Amino acid sequence: MALVHLRRLATPLLLLAAAAFLYAQVGGLRPAYRQLVTEAPFVTAGIALLLGLFFNRSRIFVASLALLAMAWVVSTRLAPGFADPRGLVLYSLLSLFVPLTGLVLVLAPEHGLRSNSGHWLLLLIPAQVVAGWVVMRYAVGAAAALVLDWMPPRVHESWALSMPASVLFAAALVIALWRLLRHGSEDLAALTAWLIFALAVLAAYDEPGFAPVALAAAGIMLAACLVRSSHELAYYDQLTGILGRRALDERLDALGRNFTIAMLDVDHFKQFNDTYGHETGDDVLKMVAAQIARVGGGGTAYRYGGEEFSIVFPGRGLRESLPFLEEVRRNVEAYQLVLRDHKSRNVPKKVAEERRGRRRLPRNETVSVTISIGVAEANKHHSTPQEVIEAADKALYRAKQKGRNCISR
Repeated sequence: MALVHLRRLATPLLLLAAAAFLYAQVGGLRPAYRQLVTEAPFVTAGIALLLGLFFNRSRIFVASLALLAMAWVVSTRLAPGFADPRGLVLYSLLSLFVPLTGLVLVLAPEHGLRSNSGHWLLLLIPAQVVAGWVVMRYAVGAAAALVLDWMPPRVHESWALSMPASVLFAAALVIALWRLLRHGSEDLAALTAWLIFALAVLAAYDEPGFAPVALAAAGIMLAACLVRSSHELAYYDQLTGILGRRALDERLDALGRNFTIAMLDVDHFKQFNDTYGHETGDDVLKMVAAQIARVGGGGTAYRYGGEEFSIVFPGRGLRESLPFLEEVRRNVEAYQLVLRDHKSRNVPKKVAEERRGRRRLPRNETVSVTISIGVAEANKHHSTPQEVIEAADKALYRAKQKGRNCISR
């Protein structure tokens, strides 16, 4: 269910709550410590910036750069209240530039800093800085009058943002949440949280001590996102979204004496690929992985490689594991996969025909696939995880010989 992707916002929101709590404690700190709090956003955003450069992540890099710019403006150029026209204009520009930046980042593809899209994203913050400098240098008076006419700040005594800026933030957040629900990536969760942090800072403009604490927490959040996403790249299979071979190898090293391992293979997968094309084959693998990932009995699913998967049952014997494997087999067999024709693919007709072997697909045609399963448990004949995997592989071969779509042990 797509709503599970919202769990990625749990840590950022906890960080925001922690920032609000720490803000209440800042007033009691000594001046030297308060100065450290003021400088903290530059440290945390700088760390996130360097990590974004190291991991070649253009969107997080630009978000970190925007965070640095925002911290500098808030700490050196803004003062509480809107009596000063320069402060009014600068705050209004910030309240428009920040949600627009967030909107661009959540919609932009992630192709790395050295790609064409990465180069365009890198121009985003400098372009806003230049635009802001031109307005502040040559048109402050006219801009202040325009702000007071069209977007006066403080729609409520406890909400400093103007109505247009509030609407722009709301639109950016809705689109970010929609993208997060659809794709569920760690980057999208971080960018959505970045928008929430920025909204909190600008809405609480009259609380000057809150901004550095919240911005420092936002920098920590962006850095943590890069660490978590790199962990996902290392341990999760990018096509199917389930754990991959590296995660399986580490899990095998931690198994005790009692465990069961099942090896699963998609039946006639090469023939399916040749008939319907590799993109439809990828859809099959995603569907099978989703069904396998729902296995009960404490089992954990992994993509072993190609069309082969593995399920590990720690602390369970073979007989205890069989009912859960049978349920997985039945669920895969019963699933009806809808095939998309070339009109529903984002590729030219000729390319689509070549990918599926020039077989025309009737609209909304459905197919089903089956899996074969080999299963083995740790015993006196094969006690190590690798020996159990080899035994399960042999059992899988026997399942294929029996006619497929069955379980062999």
